[in-house]
Amino acid sequence: MSKYEDLIAPEDGLLAITGRAWVFGDRVLSRQVLADEYLAEDVGTACRHVLETLNGQFAASVQSGDCVVAGLDFAADATHRAVPAALKSLGIAAVIARSFGRFFLRNAVNVGLPALIVEETGAIKTGDRLRVDVEAHVVANLSSGDRYVVRNLDDPALAILRAGGIIEPARRARD
Repeated sequence: MSKYEDLIAPEDGLLAITGRAWVFGDRVLSRQVLADEYLAEDVGTACRHVLETLNGQFAASVQSGDCVVAGLDFAADATHRAVPAALKSLGIAAVIARSFGRFFLRNAVNVGLPALIVEETGAIKTGDRLRVDVEAHVVANLSSGDRYVVRNLDDPALAILRAGGIIEPARRARD
């Protein structure tokens, strides 16, 4: 049996993904995630500018399923839904941090982007392969063998994430 065989599940498994880590530090501001001038743009345009002040090649280099990892207070000042929506539109599968701003956290879940609180983000390095299992509340670092417990998801948040956010199901219900 492989060392990580218990972590290998079908990629179409509910809320479980594998991707690369893109690590940023503490106190990443909302305008560093998405500059103010792109907040009113359509999400397809805005996503091309995600995190460009911290890594000019990020939007061009990130692949669908990759994860943003940060320290304390990721987007603590974010109040606009466009910030997590642009991350999701870029293909980011999850944002993992030690703490978030409460509006960012709520808006991320509402757009269907898992924003996961994990205490040990300092152990994750850029390029590490992560297996994020939202249902099991576990982030596994396949590069190091470490596992980290997700500390913030409750049943209502999981239900919203399973539905892909609250926006699309609400639109489908109206149609």
